[in-house]
Amino acid sequence: MLRAKSTIVVLWATVSLAGCASLPPDRGYSETSDLVEARLGAAPTWSGGQKVDTVTPTEKLDVQAAILFAFAHNPQIRQEYARLGLGRADLEQARRISNPSVTYSKLDVVGGAGVQITRGAAVLFSDLLLLPSRTRLAQGELDRLQTMVAARLLALASEVEIAWFKAVGADQVASMRELAALAAERSFTLAQRFFDAGNIGDLQLQQERAQATLARIDAVRADANALRARAQLAGLLGLSTTADWRTDDRLPAPLEDLPNVGELVDLALQQRLDLSAARQNVALREDVLGVTRRWRWLGSVDLEFERESETDGGRLEGPAVGLELPLFDQGQAEVLRADAELIDARAELDAQLLHVANEARMAVEQLATHRDIADRYRRILVPAREAIVARMQEQVNFMLKGVFELIVSRREEYNAYQEYLESVQDYWISRAELRRIVGGRLPDDDRSRPATIGVEAMGAAAVPADMGHANGHAGHGPATDARPAPHSAAADDNNGEAHTDHQGETP
Repeated sequence: MLRAKSTIVVLWATVSLAGCASLPPDRGYSETSDLVEARLGAAPTWSGGQKVDTVTPTEKLDVQAAILFAFAHNPQIRQEYARLGLGRADLEQARRISNPSVTYSKLDVVGGAGVQITRGAAVLFSDLLLLPSRTRLAQGELDRLQTMVAARLLALASEVEIAWFKAVGADQVASMRELAALAAERSFTLAQRFFDAGNIGDLQLQQERAQATLARIDAVRADANALRARAQLAGLLGLSTTADWRTDDRLPAPLEDLPNVGELVDLALQQRLDLSAARQNVALREDVLGVTRRWRWLGSVDLEFERESETDGGRLEGPAVGLELPLFDQGQAEVLRADAELIDARAELDAQLLHVANEARMAVEQLATHRDIADRYRRILVPAREAIVARMQEQVNFMLKGVFELIVSRREEYNAYQEYLESVQDYWISRAELRRIVGGRLPDDDRSRPATIGVEAMGAAAVPADMGHANGHAGHGPATDARPAPHSAAADDNNGEAHTDHQGETP
């Protein structure tokens, strides 16, 4: 009898100890932040689920500052950390066994005197046997969840980076299109003066009107694109589009060199967190299959203790065991399910490994393509357009060409500026995509990044209203413009040397 009571005492002590220990308050959160910081150099800070007061940044946001601001204020951060809270809850549940059950019955003797009272306590002993395995699996699942959440945070950083490049690039294009629209409108004003003086016909006047209208439509469309890009970035930052916050004014120039494809593929396979999560999932499925096979014959095992008071004053007490016999259900379904889940996890890992390697190679190729296009604009097309305008200006000054031919050349120059800026934007977006694919920083991320050509370097785009002489033949009067000579895009890029000498003035 004493041995039975001792067994019950030990069992209850074990149950009590299993229910007392709690997880550390930062379990899961700090590990996730460490994973992000190791790959990005910065990470969100868990705020306990409380909303952080949004403070409008007073300084211009460069791309790194934008990512840090999003980590502090984007509501998605709290959502992702809430997922960790669910994983913590699952681990807490797995570390505890089921509550014991207590029974009590009171039976009156029919037709006689006396009462029979039975008291009992039972605990599911199979829960206690499976507790170590269940706890280990739940801890592994939380580790996998940490990796997945960290991967989502890195994906958010990539979204912010891409949105920043789109916003800055769209703002530069919008500023340039506004200058081009002003130039076209003043060209139309000039054409109207020539028409009023009888120097050009209605056909040329309407052509200039159409060009001015199209230029203004392009400027309005560029403004709308810039507003949309700003709104997208604002949403990722946790800011309002109406708040007084600013980004850098100019995109950085493309880097001169390209990363090594083989190194980046190896780096992606090593540090991609979704791959780490897939590998953890395979390890978990292997563990689950082993546990399922090991305990497949174990059904429900109840350990009980009963005390019974008889009607004659006697008392019975002692332990009892309830054992489920595996006659029909021997865990076949659980083994089959665990085996299928392991096959699925291994296949998913193999598919991800292949996809990441191919994606990294294609991303480097795309980056090389965008860099080559931007470089050709910088070295060849933009300087050529500037040279055409400069030479055309000389011929206008010597009354060899008409002013409207010069204006057409100027429009083509502005289009080259826009296409150059868009090619630079495409380069940085593809580089941000490459960083996402690699799963962290690139080997050359610490290199300096000079800014691209700014809109102010293009000079005042407007053609002065007094250009030419309305009383003379169109284009056979000297064209004058008080603005500084135009500045080649190449001079502001990372290889920084102008390829064109500019003579005279351009409208």
